[in-house]
Formats: sequence, C-alpha cells, structure tokens
Amino acid sequence: MITFGLAMRVVLLAFVLLSPMALAEEDFYRAEGGPQIFVSSLGSSLETGKVGSVFVNIENQGEVTGLEEKRTPQSEDEKMLALLEGEMEMEGSEAVGIEARLLSRDERLEVLSRPQLAGSLSGGDMLKMPIEFSVRAEESASAGIYPMVLEISYERLEDVQVQGNPLYPEIYFQRAAAKETITLEVPVMTGPRIEVAEVKGSISPGRTTDLELVLANSGDISAREVRAEILVQPPFNSTEDKVELGDIEPGKKAAAEFPLEVDREADPGEYALVCQVQYISGEGDAQRREDLAALVEVKAPTGLRAILIVPIIAIVLTILYLGGAGKWLRLPRIRRKKRW
Repeated sequence: MITFGLAMRVVLLAFVLLSPMALAEEDFYRAEGGPQIFVSSLGSSLETGKVGSVFVNIENQGEVTGLEEKRTPQSEDEKMLALLEGEMEMEGSEAVGIEARLLSRDERLEVLSRPQLAGSLSGGDMLKMPIEFSVRAEESASAGIYPMVLEISYERLEDVQVQGNPLYPEIYFQRAAAKETITLEVPVMTGPRIEVAEVKGSISPGRTTDLELVLANSGDISAREVRAEILVQPPFNSTEDKVELGDIEPGKKAAAEFPLEVDREADPGEYALVCQVQYISGEGDAQRREDLAALVEVKAPTGLRAILIVPIIAIVLTILYLGGAGKWLRLPRIRRKKRW
C-alpha cells in the first residue's frame, strides 16, 4: 500500500477557483476559525498645525480551531484525499493580500496617504515594520485624543477540495474577500513651543552689553538640541555665533547670552530683535527652524555717564572758542548791567 507520505512527494497541485456547487459534491471538511487582524501597536507624531505620521502595526491572531466533517470518506482513496484536504484546511488562518486604509472621524485631521499594501500574514505573525500614514492636523486641532478608523481588507481561504487520483490529486482552493474595521484613538500633541519669555540687560547707545534672552518651552513635547542666534540689523551689531542650549523640556527655560553693540547715534526707544532657534521635536530626527521676535529697549544715558557728557561738551566748545574758532561759533552774549 502506498503511504500518504509517498503520495505527498509525487502530488501535483492545481490552484483554481472552485464553484460552491462543485465543493458541495466532493468536499470532506469545513475549517472552523480563520484570520483575525488586531492592532499590536500604535504610534503618532501628530502636532497641531503640522503634518505628521501615524504608525500602525498589525498582527494576525487568527487560527483554525478544528474541522467540521461534511462527508465521510468511503474508500481508501477517499481517506487519503480527505487526509490531504484536512491538512490544507488547517492552513486557513492566513490573511492574503492585506490592504490597510486609515480614515479620520474628525474633520480637523486629514489623512494624506492612500491605502497601504501590507502583504500576507499567517496565523500568529505580525508585520516586521509598521504601516505609516501621513496625516495633517489643522491649527484648530487642540491637544487630545482623536478617533480614527483602520479598515483592513484581505482574502481568506474559504474552502479546499481534493479529488481524483490520490497519487496525482487535483486540489482546488476557494478564496473569499474579508474586511475588518478597527477603531483607533490617536493622540495629537501641541508639540514644542519655543518663545522668548524674558529679555535681560540694559542697553545704551555707543555701548556693548551682554544681552540675555530667556527661551521657554510652553509646549508638551521636549525640544532637543536647541541652538539660538540673533539676526542683527541696525542699530545693533553682534559678533556672537550660535549658542548651544541643549534640550528644553516642556515647562522649562534656558538662557542665551549675546554681546550686543548699539550704534552711538541710535535714538532711545524699543527695537525689534530677531532670534532664530533650531531644534528637533521629541523623538524625531527632522530639524525645525523658527524666527522669534524680542523687544529690546535702548535707554538714554543715565547716571554718571549722563552727568559727564555735559561738562565734556562745554569744555570742547570753550577750547574751540579760545583757539580762534569763536568767529564760526555763535555763542550767546552775556549782557552786563551798567552801574550808575
């Protein structure tokens, strides 16, 4: 008697679609169970007012739990065919040709990616790499949790039919389309929000002063590898390059000090100073650049410096007058009263 192992070595497989009527005539078993897709992990880099990514990893937790007998084999040949069919029915937990589509239930989140292909997953397997979807969060999307839907479509093994000669069996597979809908809760963060919290330093015309800009992170994600520099324009001038500030955690501050020179002829008042910051948001690797405005007050000379300026000017004018420059200078004449 030819063993089943020998029959498997010489078997010729023919893969065709089978009609339900043909299956009803020759089928021995129906598998119980099948593929079941679950989300194994969910990640998000969404920030208010920016385009970010949603990362979804899926796992096939499906299995075939048993076989339902539809027809009892009558002969030795049918027993061999039924045994082969049963083994193939037990492989019915595979999800073939997986396609994933992400949908938003909130108009403030817009999915930019098309449906993504994810290949096939056997029962108990998960994707080696997560599926990435590009999503835009509108400016009106405040920090919080937003509902989204992941639609998974694939093909599953519906039934198997084995017939003919056990040595050269004809094997037919019937596949059916399947679809699963999974609800997701996707977090949206405010992200790093770097702003000028305070300006320290007294600035006067004609002087070089160490100006200190205190930067604060009012967001909910850390800003990593922060660098700051000032973009000077008249009446300011600075020789300092970029200042490395390291990481600024949410709710924390860091100070950057710049030597700032003010033109001698600058009028007292408030001037806008541009501070450019570069940083990396959270755990990502994309560098961001922002221009921040700081108001710097240029003060008129006060104290000892103001007291010394007037005598110096008077001395200079006196020297010029005594040296013969008086004819070009119109100094006020002092009238003396005559005494009678």
